[in-house]
This record gives sequence, structure tokens and C-alpha cells, in this order.
Amino acid sequence: MIRTVIVDDEVRSREAMREMLKLYCTGVEVVGEGEDVQSALEVILQQSPDLVLLDIKMPDGTGFDLIRKLMPVSFKVIFVTAYEEYAMQAFRYNAIDYLSKPIDPIELQNAIDKVTNTIESVNINDRLKQLLNGYMKPQIAENRRLVLKTADTIHIVDIDTIVRCESDRNYTIFYLDDREKILISKSLKEFSDTLEAHDFFRVHHSHLINLKYLAKFKRDELMCVLKDNTEIPVATRKRDELLKILSTI
Repeated sequence: MIRTVIVDDEVRSREAMREMLKLYCTGVEVVGEGEDVQSALEVILQQSPDLVLLDIKMPDGTGFDLIRKLMPVSFKVIFVTAYEEYAMQAFRYNAIDYLSKPIDPIELQNAIDKVTNTIESVNINDRLKQLLNGYMKPQIAENRRLVLKTADTIHIVDIDTIVRCESDRNYTIFYLDDREKILISKSLKEFSDTLEAHDFFRVHHSHLINLKYLAKFKRDELMCVLKDNTEIPVATRKRDELLKILSTI
């Protein structure tokens, strides 16, 4: 049996994956699930699976963040992705297995069959290192600008002028250094990967801050204070990671 962990932030996606594995993939045993980087890290360390079916975008980071925390890995990885074609090419180049959302049962079956046939072979760590260190670096314009589209306006914003972003259900509020606010009809999750490559840090499920504007961190209160005196809560699970980042500044 291939002991498998499913990692996806959406309950329905995990349920659908579990059901497809049951119907189409004999010899697969689901031994655990994770809904974010932290819970996935815990279940993988506890269960020592043979295979991880790994979503890329999660509330507290990405599947790549999880792999970095676990390297070197002792399991095979099949990434589950909605990335654009350039990213697909990166997976192909490094011979890393991936599935495109929405998942096709036959493609899932083929991917599992491939894992079954290669479970003891090539060193997955070499391929993962190439993927993490090169081809999956965020594709960011040299001019460090972000295009934000509202119903009636297209804003071209210098990333350095973004003080923080706040989640409002399926919307994101951008707070700029001139006190302008821009409401975008996309979730915070859709911006976090790009902005975290520019010294932003997601201190809380609902808050992403530009570390350039961080004035102080109240450790006892788990509160960030920005230069404009705005106070932003820090999730308990983010405390140590934030302290580690601040120690390198």
C-alpha cells in the first residue's frame, strides 16, 4: 500500500481527492490530511508517508514552503496546481509530477501508477531543489509594480508604496502609504505569494504587512505596530517565524 497524505486548504477538494483515490487507485491508503502548511508539516512528520498530494496555495504559505521545511524528503510528491503554463513547463523540465485543477480521475490514476513504478528509484530531492531554486521563483516585473483592477479603474501601484493588505472575505483591501485604500475582488491568498517575494509577511490569516513599514513588534501582546501607528495582530503560529525574520534585518 502507498501510504498517502492529502494537503489542500479546501475541505471539498480533500474529500473529492479521497473519493477519487478510493474509486480509481487501488493500493493507496490515505493516512492523513493537512489544510495548511503547519498542519501538513505535523501530519507528515507523524505519519512518514510514501506519497504527498500537495496543493500549492494555502492560507499560511505554499506547498513549496512546506517542502523547504521538510527537505530532504523521504516521500514522493505530486503537486496539485492551478498555475499558468510557464509553471507547468517547470514541473515537466524537472520531471516533477503534477495534476492540474480540476483533477481528472484518469490523470490521477496515471500519476499514481507512475509513483508506484518509481517509488524506490530516482532521488526526488535533486529534482525538488532545482524546482525550488530556479524555475518556481516568482515571475515579477523589474519595475516592482502591481496591477490592481477594480470595477471601474486599473491601478498601477509601486509595490514599495503598499503598507499592508487586509482580507475582507473574498476581497482584499490594499492600504497605500498616501492613505489611499483600494478594494479588490480577489482573496488575499491570490496576492500573498507575489508580495512575500518583496519583503511582505503574512502575520495573520487576514493580514499581510510590508516589513518596510514595521515599527515594532509587541511580543507579549502578539501585535505589530506599523509606522503609521496601525496595530496588526500576529497569529500565534506566526510568532517564531516573524522573530526569525526580524533577527536577520
